[in-house]
Amino acid sequence: MKLQLSNAPCSWGVEFADNPSNPSWETVLQEISLAGYKATELGPLGYLPTDTGVLAAKLDENGLGLIAGTIFKHLHKAEKRAEILEYTEATCKLLKAQNAQYMVVIDHVSSPRTDQAGQVETAYRLPDEEWFEMMKTITELSLICREYDIVPVIHPHAGTFIEYRDEIDRAMQDLDSDLVKLCVDTGHSKYAGINPAELIEAYQDRVAYIHFKDIDEMVLAHTVENHVDFYKAIGNGVFCPLGQGCVDFSAVRNTLEKINYTGWITVEQDVDPTKNNSSLENAQESLRFINQYFTN
Repeated sequence: MKLQLSNAPCSWGVEFADNPSNPSWETVLQEISLAGYKATELGPLGYLPTDTGVLAAKLDENGLGLIAGTIFKHLHKAEKRAEILEYTEATCKLLKAQNAQYMVVIDHVSSPRTDQAGQVETAYRLPDEEWFEMMKTITELSLICREYDIVPVIHPHAGTFIEYRDEIDRAMQDLDSDLVKLCVDTGHSKYAGINPAELIEAYQDRVAYIHFKDIDEMVLAHTVENHVDFYKAIGNGVFCPLGQGCVDFSAVRNTLEKINYTGWITVEQDVDPTKNNSSLENAQESLRFINQYFTN
């Protein structure tokens, strides 16, 4: 099967635009291109240049397209809504200028869920009132995305209030299916005890975008057993190059073929930017796995 593949700044440890440990954005764009990918995500607003002309020139210089932006905010906090909507508008303007297609919408990692990632049976669930406010925020930011012809996709994420299957099902039920789509991340699904292939098939009519991520089975087991903080788990190497972890990519491949998926897939490997991560080599290794496993 032929896949449209990109990578993202998070594979170089970029989660927050102002982190002094971030590698330079020039290095990240160069290495995504060197690794063999044809597109990138924007990452947090303010990491890549926000001047549309400068960004376009640098993407072109590296032979890259821009495929998606990200909203990684406390969506469950109603008092943050105005700030989130402003951030959405600014990001959409930048994405639209580069003909990007998606906005990845993620509730921010927060307490107490950051220590309860992967604890599906016992993790604290968001009270109804806060849940309804989160749905309202997601709906309002999605309407902004639609004005810019950007497709908002909910990304279930470890350590957040949309992580487990019951929360995914509830969000998909509560949100307008014509307005809000789904991004399945294979690694975060596995982290949450979800079969990513089954999730993709179950929501095939709403899966507009996919993240390929793999997860180290031994590190995951230690993480869940010891209630390890999500960010500490990243530093411990819970995510690994594709094909080296416990995600069943055979089942994922079969499902993508079954549903005739033709959208974009972004390869990610969240890492701690303060460590020597060999991000270029890991990105290359993941692409080799895909080329061997998905194109034969």
